Amino acid sequence: MSTETAMAPDHSESPSHFDLAALSSDMSESRAAVRAVLETFAPWLADTRQQLHAAIAGTEIAQLARVAHRLRGALSQLRAAQAVALVKKIEAYGKAHPDVCIARDHPLLAELDAELDALAGEVAAQLEALRQSGVS
Repeated sequence: MSTETAMAPDHSESPSHFDLAALSSDMSESRAAVRAVLETFAPWLADTRQQLHAAIAGTEIAQLARVAHRLRGALSQLRAAQAVALVKKIEAYGKAHPDVCIARDHPLLAELDAELDALAGEVAAQLEALRQSGVS
């Protein structure tokens, strides 16, 4: 049985929001290391999303740029391609409009929030699968 098969619940009907196989490969196929990364990432993502929305609500352009950059980097590590693409679009918006903070109701933000919700759900499901299989 491959590591990916052993770690991943069946998502055949829904698209994957991050690349578990690539993360596992990066972690030398260590299920414990994958679990540690995902356990660190889950609360970090929640906190970073709060920071992102706070920067937007406060129209803090520089803070938004910093948070978006950190978010893109972390999402890239998980190979969360769709989320990375959306953050890149938000960064591009900021570069194209350096004196204007993206609006709270901008469609890109709703799309990013939906993708990050799906990613957080998938990370939680993977963590639960790892816990159920006894990986510590």
